This record gives sequence, structure tokens and C-alpha cells, in this order.
Amino acid sequence: MEDNQKMSKAFEFALYALDIYRKVMVLVVFWSFWAIFFSTLEPTFIANILLSAVAFGLAVMPLLVDFNESHATNPLWTGHARFHLVWQVLALTVTGIIIILLLWVFPSFSNLLISIALLYMWIICFLGAWAAIPLYDGKLNDINGVPPTHMKFFGKEYEVDRNVQGLVAAAIVTTYACGIIFLG
Repeated sequence: MEDNQKMSKAFEFALYALDIYRKVMVLVVFWSFWAIFFSTLEPTFIANILLSAVAFGLAVMPLLVDFNESHATNPLWTGHARFHLVWQVLALTVTGIIIILLLWVFPSFSNLLISIALLYMWIICFLGAWAAIPLYDGKLNDINGVPPTHMKFFGKEYEVDRNVQGLVAAAIVTTYACGIIFLG
């Protein structure tokens, strides 16, 4: 979003929710370290918490971020592009809900594997679309879209696209959960 454009309250809330979700995910990962080394919790339970946290983000964050003027009601987007966005967001939400149900309501090893496969499906498809941007003249963001976030690494500040931040973090946490299950 350009500096001179005013964000709606829903858009401001969505960006605030993203920041809160990021902080909660960091706490969940730190909790998992404690749980692995200092608790008697089963590794699969710890991994299910991690996978559920990623699935929650998959189900809820796009609903908040994309159903406002930055995406679904973006006046600069064609109606067809908005249609595909809403379709994608609803598919993300349903997938996240299915994963949580598979992990907690219908728990089994095969449902755990299906949940992991569903998470990786979205992660890999995002990474594939990101890698293919030059082929279809795509962009990670539009001028009136979601602003990037700023992160510090080793004392230097970087501007990071929020989708890249979220999906790379989801890949790391999902892979970490798999390590707990299959290597723990």
C-alpha cells in the first residue's frame, strides 16, 4: 500500500493479526523445545501442536489479509483475478480446517501423513509460483497490496514480503515437526 493511501480498519487489523500470529508461532516453537527436552509429552503430540499452528495460519491468516482492498476488493484487479483469489483463500481455509480435524478429531498415523502432505502441497505450490514469476511476469505484491515487513538479521535490516516470510516459516516449522516425528 502506498504511503498516501489509507488502509481500512479491517486491513490494519489483518496486519496486526499477522504480527501477533508470528509472535505466537515463535512461542510455540520455543515451547516445543522445552517440551522435547524437559517434558514427558509424546513427540507426535508436540509435532501435532506445531502442525496445527501452521494449519491455523493457513486457515485464518489469508481470510484476514486477503478479504479487503489489498486483494479481494482491490479496485486495480480484474474481476476474474479477484474470483481466483477468493477461490484460493477458501481452499486454504478448508485445507487448514481439514488438517486440524485429521490431527485431533480423527487421529491416526495415515491422517498425520495426509496432514503433512497437505501442508507441503501449499508450501511447494507457493515456492513453485514464486520461482516461476519471470515466466508469467508476476509480482509478489502490487502497489496497493500488503506492505512488506522489516526483519533484522545479524544487525542488518531487510525488507521481506509477508507471503515469503509466512511460507518459508511454515516450511521450516513443518519440516521441524516432521523431524520430531520421524527422527525423534
